[in-house]
Amino acid sequence: MAEPIKEVELEFKEIIKETSEIYSFVFEKPKGLEWKAGHHAIFRNLNCKEEGEKNYRIFSIASVPEENKVMFSTRITSESTTCKKKFLDLKKGDKIYMGNPQGKFLISDYEKPIFIIVGGIGITPVRAFLKDMDLKDINPKRLEVLYADDRGEFAYRETLEELDNKFDGLSIHLISDRAEFIEKIKENSQKMENQALYYISGTPGMNAIITEKLQEMGVGKDNIKTDNFIGY
Repeated sequence: MAEPIKEVELEFKEIIKETSEIYSFVFEKPKGLEWKAGHHAIFRNLNCKEEGEKNYRIFSIASVPEENKVMFSTRITSESTTCKKKFLDLKKGDKIYMGNPQGKFLISDYEKPIFIIVGGIGITPVRAFLKDMDLKDINPKRLEVLYADDRGEFAYRETLEELDNKFDGLSIHLISDRAEFIEKIKENSQKMENQALYYISGTPGMNAIITEKLQEMGVGKDNIKTDNFIGY
């Protein structure tokens, strides 16, 4: 029998504006709460009582336990739902609720070459991967990250650049040109082939297109993991 869904109370600390539309929400880490880099969870805001709207969202956790905080990030625009915008009204000390961390978008072996392909807000679990690697002082054998955003706005840019300079085995590319993004994917996958593990983090449409392209180039489906971002 599956373990029943449990919720823990989170105390709000602060909002960080990462880009013109992406916000990070930071909470105190409750005692005993653990998760793995790449996990996601349900976050419930009881202040949202709009008729016809759900008061919860599923977000990837952008932080790792060693940072002693729970953080998720999301894009909020004028077109976002009322309940999603309610997260911007959180004040220090406010409470929301978090469900069990879970998911299979995980890195277990940094000794293998890893190729991470990211679109937009899909960078959130990748931040957790990189902070996990950093805080455990893991210098990967070869870890390539392609992070594309058509707006040229990159969340966590300072952190990404700092880690890129710190680890010899890490290479992070921030790309705003779509043609360059596709060319870099082709170039790296031809070099790494089936020796690498491929992680794709973006919208379902982006993930499906890139998965298809990788398989056309001979990458086996068992070497590909995806994390779909819906309604972010």
